[in-house]
Amino acid sequence: MHILWKLPNMSLQIETRAQTAIVRPTGNVSKPVAGELAELLAAAIDDGARNMVFDFAALTHISSDGLKVILGAVRRLRECRGQVVFAAVGDPVRTLLDIGGFLLLFDEYPTVDEAVAAVENCRITAAEGGSARIYGAR
Repeated sequence: MHILWKLPNMSLQIETRAQTAIVRPTGNVSKPVAGELAELLAAAIDDGARNMVFDFAALTHISSDGLKVILGAVRRLRECRGQVVFAAVGDPVRTLLDIGGFLLLFDEYPTVDEAVAAVENCRITAAEGGSARIYGAR
């Protein structure tokens, strides 16, 4: 499955590899797009995604509404024992995730490929009771 969705301040690509959805937001995830983002993530889960890798390489900002959408996906994926991890988090977004406590809750990887390999190998994430880890160099 490949989904590409565009708005003036944000675009989103969702790629599926096996049972892992790779979510690539670009630009600004804020309140005006949060509802549509939630629907697209729910559709990916309904279509069989059991893990999600959020590739934040091209994300410039995420609001509290965007963070709530991620938590909604986590709740759905926990029901099927899935995982959510972050990849390629840049400094502006890292600050927001750190302030929101998300870096304590989710594992982070320097690349999407490393993140996908980790969830496919069923490593326990912080959201499931482990401790959040940052893998590789930043």
